[in-house]
Amino acid sequence: MQSIPALFRCIYDAPVCVAIVPSLAVIIDYSLTFFLAANTGMILQWEASPLVRFAVAHNILAIYMLALILFYYGAAYAVLRILRPTRYYPYGVALVLLVSITHVLGGLSWQFRTAWYSDIVLTLSFLAIIIAFCLFGYTLIRKERLST
Repeated sequence: MQSIPALFRCIYDAPVCVAIVPSLAVIIDYSLTFFLAANTGMILQWEASPLVRFAVAHNILAIYMLALILFYYGAAYAVLRILRPTRYYPYGVALVLLVSITHVLGGLSWQFRTAWYSDIVLTLSFLAIIIAFCLFGYTLIRKERLST
């Protein structure tokens, strides 16, 4: 039997496994959203995502959720697969985990319903975007320097 650290290392080294995490986080996020919101009227009024509001308003939530789960898995897998042979892979894993944590905390925001909590979730979302752009910019600058 493998030890826990060895099991985590095996999961960490496999992009196919790490890519499951954001998909699970989306499922947890929207499960919490629909469980903790009093009704769909609250979701239409207070949900931050315009796509979720659209899906709820047009009764296509199941299709939207399936598409979102597949998108998150595909995007995470593609990025991690590209980064796997590079030294940037740990940053990709960290970014995938940050996005996943942000989704779960977003689902929990329906429990707390306070402005400061929502601001924290929004800040984490912006942080993930900033990190992604900085890493992308850094790799472009580094490639430019190496090619000259």
